[in-house]
Amino acid sequence: GLSWVDLLFRGRPHAIATGVISGGGTLALVDPGPTTCLETLDLGLQKQGLRLGDVTHLLLTHIHLDHAGATGTIVRRFPGIKVFVHERGAPHMARPEKLLESATRLYGANIDRLWGEFAPVPEQNLVVLRGGERIEVGGRAFDVAYTPGHASHHVSYFDSTSGVAFVGDTAGVCIDGGYVLPPTPPPDIDLELWTSSAARIQPWSPQTLFLTHFGP
Repeated sequence: GLSWVDLLFRGRPHAIATGVISGGGTLALVDPGPTTCLETLDLGLQKQGLRLGDVTHLLLTHIHLDHAGATGTIVRRFPGIKVFVHERGAPHMARPEKLLESATRLYGANIDRLWGEFAPVPEQNLVVLRGGERIEVGGRAFDVAYTPGHASHHVSYFDSTSGVAFVGDTAGVCIDGGYVLPPTPPPDIDLELWTSSAARIQPWSPQTLFLTHFGP
């Protein structure tokens, strides 16, 4: 019931992974990625015998465009989906203007080519997290931890039955199966909080860390 799809961002394998959690009559995706990869996501699900229309929940580790960009577009297409997101990120999912303004300063004219549409998510679809919750999706119970440092709106999810922790960018970026580096884009890097977040994940004693960049 746990798998992933390689989104083949800009044709490159092992750049962005979407976690797939299926079971109990529900289907959840962890970090659906940018809209430019939405067709690849759909095809990847089909190869697993699933469909984008089967998705019932989207679990966002944080709202950066490479992790959450396709969320609003997916929800517009399938309006029954629930979106889990930290309370600091939720307002920007509903009204992404400031987020896009900030991202445009970083990516300039390339923003649409790289990431595509970032559509708003209706507030009624948002499930706001603070950390410390236990949520049930895909036939599993996930513990939620607030894990800032890379971003002030970052959370991680842990399934104790499998020992898998979906940690977004908190545990770094794995490049070509080798170097694991902390991704530090502007503007809200906080190394002290990041250290605390790592300490928050450790008591889970996960057998597997699932990185959005890239995989288990």
